[in-house]
Parts: sequence; C-alpha cells; structure tokens
Amino acid sequence: MMTVTEAFMLLTPNWRDWYHFRHQQACFESGNAFEDYVSKVLENFHDDYLNPAPSGSLGDGGCDGLAESGTIFYACYGQRPRRNAERELANKIESDFKRGLDQWGTFRIWKFVTNAPMGPESLRVITKLQQAHGPTAERPLKIRAVKPERLWMEVVGTFDVAILDSLFPGAPGIENVELSDLLPLLDALGTAESASETGGSVLPVPSTKMDFNELPEASRLEFNAGRILAPRIDRWYAKSSDPGLYDAQGERFRSLYKEARSVTSEPAEILERLYVSVAGANFRMDGKRANAAFAVVSYFFDSCHIFEMPPPEGSVFRGELPDALAN
Repeated sequence: MMTVTEAFMLLTPNWRDWYHFRHQQACFESGNAFEDYVSKVLENFHDDYLNPAPSGSLGDGGCDGLAESGTIFYACYGQRPRRNAERELANKIESDFKRGLDQWGTFRIWKFVTNAPMGPESLRVITKLQQAHGPTAERPLKIRAVKPERLWMEVVGTFDVAILDSLFPGAPGIENVELSDLLPLLDALGTAESASETGGSVLPVPSTKMDFNELPEASRLEFNAGRILAPRIDRWYAKSSDPGLYDAQGERFRSLYKEARSVTSEPAEILERLYVSVAGANFRMDGKRANAAFAVVSYFFDSCHIFEMPPPEGSVFRGELPDALAN
C-alpha cells in the first residue's frame, strides 16, 4: 500500500488546484451534506472541536461546533432551494445567534458558515449583530460570516496533504516524469523545513558557462534561486544507499539534454523540457516544486552534465559538444 509520503511525491504539481476543485464541489452540496462536510473540515482544523448532539427540547442550542476551549462558536447552514431562501437565511442567522448567546456563555468569536447566497436581508442581520456586540458592548464579540472561498483560504487550503487526502481521496499522480526516481529528492527539497538552506557552501555562479550557453536572464534567476539548495542535494546523494545513483542520474540528464537540444536550440526551451522531465507538466503551479526543479537542474548544470563548457581561454571553439562530453 502506498504511504502518504509516497502519495505526496507522486502528486501532480497542480495538486492544490485539484483539491480546491473538490472543495468547491463539496460546497455545492445542499443542506445536511454541506453541513457534514464543514464539520469534517473543522474536526481536522481544531484539535478540540466538538459538535454537540441535540438533546431533547434543548436541541443543540444553535451550536454546530465549539473550539479553542469554547471560545469559538460555529453555526452552519447549507443552502436549501426554497422560494424565500434569502429571508429564511436571515432568520436562520438571527435565531442561531440568539440561541447561542442565551445558552453558551464562553464564546468570544461567533462564525456562521454557509454556502447560501447572502443578500441584503442576511447582510443587514450580520451588520446589526456586529454593531450590537462591538468593542464597547456589555458582551463584545467578533461576528463573522464564512463563505466557501474563505473556508478554503483560511482553513482547508492550509491543510497538509495527509488531511486533504482523507477528505478527498484519489488525487491524480504525475504523468510522464522521465526522471521519476528523483521524486524523493524533490519531495525533500520541497518541504517547508527545507525551503531555505542555511548551512553548507554554495559554489559561485558559473557566469562564463551561462554566458557561453546564452542562458536568458530569467533562467539565470531561476538557477540562482535553486542553487541555494545545492548543499542539501549533496547530503541527499551522500546518504543514498546506492553509491552509483548520482552518476546514473547525471548520465540520464545528459541524455535528456541531448534529446532536447536536437529539438530546439533555444536554451530556455531546453531548460523547460528538463524541468518537466524532473517535476512533471505544470510544475510552475506549485512554488516549492518549481524551486526544487530549479535546484536539481542547476545542480547538474554546475556539475557539467548538461549544456556545454566554455572552451579554454583563447580558443575560438563554439557550438559543438566538446569531445570529453560528447560520449
């Protein structure tokens, strides 16, 4: 069975877009289906989230969840396709707030989570409650309406891939990655903890090689951003159980470079093909994955596996592979 870590390494670079789409689908649901989704989300967001079960004539006290030691109160309402939907929504906001205020004395933040369109009546109710419980009120409260996009930005979109996969199983995998055995390295470079490298020494930028191969300024900036992670790549290869891994991958890089060079002579286009070979199509849609790709490709550029070395000083050589690199 694939582990969560392996699943993450195999996700397409636009994995966040896929999960965002699934979130939007869940938020199109009506009534209880939407409310159940929100409850699952909040259970993963707060480690002390509790949704009280209705109890006799008391019901649930207008509460769909308490969190942060009872200081955050959630009320949730999934849209119902009815003729007077706007008026019903306004009444729901007002009644849930009143019941919560009467029956729960601990909360300082009241959030109404809904996928229903909020028209003028419901907005007037929210505004009235906010003004009645402002900073100078007897019981000051922060009152907020949370719509699906805000729920994504502030909650669902902050989850790591393990939680997202539990909510939406079956994320698509990378297709046509020719250097798939580099995916563990990309994963290591792309973690939050390793986003910036603070130790080790970084080789000076080989400007003569960049000049000789006519790399455009944008590609040089990408290389310079990625090269910060060179010491981490050194350590990754040093820890590998396969002592020949670096050489084997270097040879494959060289082969892919020659193949790309046979298709186009534009350095930026060659680099783009190498990036895709490492990180998959659309890799630029994930900032960390893109920087990891820049780091790996620049690493093999610096080690002379791809592109040409400048000829010896005083030589007029240009344009063909040196003998030492042509084999």
